[in-house]
Amino acid sequence: MSKRKRFKLITTITLIFTFLLTNIKVFAVEINSTEAESYLNYNSPTWGKVLPIGNHRYYAPDLRTCYCLNTGALNPTGQDYTEEISLDGGIETIIYWGYPARDGSEWGISADEYRYCTQLAIWAYQKEAGLSRGLVRSRLQDGTVPLSRLKPVIDFLVEKGLNKELPTFFEVTPSNIVAHQEGDYFVSEPIKLKSDYEFKDAKVTIKSSSNPGLKDVVKIKDMDGDERNTYNSNESFRVYIPIDAETGDIKIDAKATVELPASLAYATPVVGKQDMSLVNISPQAMNKDNVTVSWTGLNGAVQVIKKGDDGKLLTGAKFVLKNANGENVAEATSQDGKAVFNDIRPAEYTIHEVEAPQGYLVTNPVNVTVKSNKVSIAKMTDTQIKGRIQVLKVDEETGEPLEGASFDIEDKTTGKVVENITTGVDGRATSGLLPFRDYIVRETKAPNKYVLNGKEYEVSITEHMQTIEITHSNRIIKGRVAVKKTDSEIADLNLEGAEFTIYDNNKNS
Repeated sequence: MSKRKRFKLITTITLIFTFLLTNIKVFAVEINSTEAESYLNYNSPTWGKVLPIGNHRYYAPDLRTCYCLNTGALNPTGQDYTEEISLDGGIETIIYWGYPARDGSEWGISADEYRYCTQLAIWAYQKEAGLSRGLVRSRLQDGTVPLSRLKPVIDFLVEKGLNKELPTFFEVTPSNIVAHQEGDYFVSEPIKLKSDYEFKDAKVTIKSSSNPGLKDVVKIKDMDGDERNTYNSNESFRVYIPIDAETGDIKIDAKATVELPASLAYATPVVGKQDMSLVNISPQAMNKDNVTVSWTGLNGAVQVIKKGDDGKLLTGAKFVLKNANGENVAEATSQDGKAVFNDIRPAEYTIHEVEAPQGYLVTNPVNVTVKSNKVSIAKMTDTQIKGRIQVLKVDEETGEPLEGASFDIEDKTTGKVVENITTGVDGRATSGLLPFRDYIVRETKAPNKYVLNGKEYEVSITEHMQTIEITHSNRIIKGRVAVKKTDSEIADLNLEGAEFTIYDNNKNS
């Protein structure tokens, strides 16, 4: 190979190597350590004595938290960690539960104490998982604080790691809820925005509804009964649906931003120093839209207002309520003008009158919509049966019609005269429309020169628009004419054999 070619090859290799080093440097993480309080002591089997343990805290220049993965190794002093290695799932789980994702306040300890417990839990887990020599939990002793203050925390974290039990990042529970009636609403049980991390201002909204119109009237209230749509971690809310809503469901959407830890593990760049884990905390958008609140709408009722066309409230009308398939759903009978169908499922129905009260006609069917927890009103009016009475007045002997006869029509029940009618030239007198009932017809004035007929007629109006005819005859008034014929000159002389002709006023003999 010529010197020129060899030079070019070396130059190329150098440039590639320089490029790789430059890019590796971009992903390098500088990790440092600083001394801090050792809260507990440790009975070391290696040193054969009790010593403070965990007296360093590890961090990146931007103060991101780091954890040591090798007990007994030297602390980092500003080295660049470039080689990423896989992180054991148990350690990752401990970091999810540990500091800085959580601050220890739930345990009543400081944030630094919680960070300290997280580090010791990692070492104890490594021992019990067979990853490294780690530490033995039973060898921990009181230090600057009692062992009883921190040991439960360490045990909690180690057990989480051994069981690979991840925290709850964001859940809405329960996810399927049946709301029940409370006063004027269907109300859900408490729905909790559950998380093992703290977050604020999670937004809860109605995503969809089986009845789109409900979205504007459904209320979301906190446990104090105040209406609001933003909640913090582990707060609960309840959903309020108006009581008149028909059977249905709504979908709840909950959104939160949760700061979650993400761990990276690095191998030491210097022999004898510690491998390290770097913890990044980053906000993660969380969304749960699988929460369903359902309810069974209350049944409704139908009230029929039943009147006659005379305005009277009617008793005894019988009705059948039919569904859209023509099936009988319920029956009812009116009392004082009202008939009620109770406990009827919301839907469309038709009311059929199957029997009218006496004296009235069955009316046409009426459509009605039954709504949840509502009383639907249907008004139905029956036509009263009406008819006429017609009297034909004739001469008893000749059958000729007679004018001028007057008759009273009397209500048989009350005895009240409801109408008086008089015959015309055709001998007929016709009443107006009379309602369904029994009547008595009685002549009150005979035609001129006729004898009043005292006969009474009982008449019943039972069919609509029927005309009942009565023929009423009268006998003419008759008398005798006696003529005594005497002699005009001889007193007391009666004469026989004289004949006479009688004429009326019209000179008719």
